[in-house]
Amino acid sequence: MKTIALCLLASLALSACTTAINTEITSNNSNQTVIEFPVETAMINIYTETRSEDLSTVVYDLKMAKEFTVMPKGTTVFNNQQVQSAEIVTLSKVEGQVVDNSVGVNYFTLNPLVFHGFTKDSGEYSIATQSATIPKVASVGDSSTYLTENVYSDSSKSQQVEKFTQSWSLTQATKDTAWLRITSSENLLVGSEPDGTVDEYYRINSKGDLLNSELNFTYQTQDGFEIIAYMSE
Repeated sequence: MKTIALCLLASLALSACTTAINTEITSNNSNQTVIEFPVETAMINIYTETRSEDLSTVVYDLKMAKEFTVMPKGTTVFNNQQVQSAEIVTLSKVEGQVVDNSVGVNYFTLNPLVFHGFTKDSGEYSIATQSATIPKVASVGDSSTYLTENVYSDSSKSQQVEKFTQSWSLTQATKDTAWLRITSSENLLVGSEPDGTVDEYYRINSKGDLLNSELNFTYQTQDGFEIIAYMSE
């Protein structure tokens, strides 16, 4: 989701050390390459479990950083459904000085993992429609678009401000790890200004643990496309 993506430009939840939750692939005790990984467990670890991580980059000789914290908030009601929730707090810094502090809440249900939307402290209210099941186990090379999210200016849902899709894919990282890439599309509303894409990369092992991560913002300039990549510190 883009709270998970825009709340990920604004409230992304990433982690370098998280305990796996449910599914576990047999560990690699030989020299064989592991090609199957627990995607659902990794996403649970990314978006619903307690975690924090700092990412940074350098732009025009200025150090820019994002500090993310995810905190589960328990059961609540969202869009007339009983769901689980997790708060995502994002601090954006330039040269160590806080320039933005945003708070979002993701709403989801488990068994299986289904995302329902998000809210932000700016008032934005999102309704997610999950179009595909997030697999418990997937193989390197697999990919899928799994949700569409409609974002409104507030909970009245009278003014839609954004629409985007989200997809995942798996690529080999090392002999026994893979990159789980989660991509949020540009704004799909007719007549909207392009806001670029957001790519979250998480290197995961056969238990779904998050080993390190990267956040890429791709946007169009007069000279073509430019990528700003935030890396784990």
